[in-house]
Amino acid sequence: MQKGNRMKNEKNYVEKRSGMIEREAKPRTSGINYVRAPKILGQNFADFLNCYSALTDIVKLGTNQLTFIPEQEIKKAIQRSHDQEVLIAVGNPIMDQALSAGSKAAMEVINYAAGLGVDVMEISVIARAIDDEDLAELIEYIKNKGMKPLVECGLSFAHEPVVDGRTFAKRKKAQAKRALENGAWKILVEAEGVFENVKSGEERWDFVDDFAADFEVRDLIFEADNQDVMSYFVNAYGPKVNVLIDNSQVMQIEAARRGYGPCTLTWAKAAVFSKDGD
Repeated sequence: MQKGNRMKNEKNYVEKRSGMIEREAKPRTSGINYVRAPKILGQNFADFLNCYSALTDIVKLGTNQLTFIPEQEIKKAIQRSHDQEVLIAVGNPIMDQALSAGSKAAMEVINYAAGLGVDVMEISVIARAIDDEDLAELIEYIKNKGMKPLVECGLSFAHEPVVDGRTFAKRKKAQAKRALENGAWKILVEAEGVFENVKSGEERWDFVDDFAADFEVRDLIFEADNQDVMSYFVNAYGPKVNVLIDNSQVMQIEAARRGYGPCTLTWAKAAVFSKDGD
């Protein structure tokens, strides 16, 4: 599926002859699609990978899948993902609960995840309050287990309303910067309180703009839960922006990245350039 450093799908008649922008081949450092796993794994997950593995960089196992799904099915899902060059991530709520239980519990969860073959571990600094020094140690511990630490940050503390004058936005930006300096792989920018669970017209794009301004775009992953949000991110940060999306939205984000949808916000706007001419 690769030719040079570009992704190809020569079996697809339409794509072969279309004017769509070509995507970089995996492994990608930008233009990452971080995708929530289907709640049902097994054959359902295998079918998803067969259709979209070339467009999926990381699959996130969440919503207590590691808790309630039999371990053998988790292992099968991880192996299927790795066979198709897709990384596996885990995070909240399992990591949040472990941190609340203390260092020993957190290390046990991290060790267990590493043993399963997990590639990326999420750490939330909005769902749990943690000192910078402790976060640095946690990042180092995860890295030493062969996994990529992904630090989640955002405008809203978990389960709290956004109140102007009490967002601690500067603190959160500083915390994210220190996390990267201390070895975090990337920063995940949470949508809660920004454009998730807020009224239409009250979205806080100002926070996203201010937060992202001091970072390299490739160091951030933006949570994008609908086609308008993902389209705004592509408009603002280009078609190689990293996003966290639902598994039902892979086609939508790819359409936005290539300039053919998913809505008029991004139609025919995407552009890329390489001096190599690829």
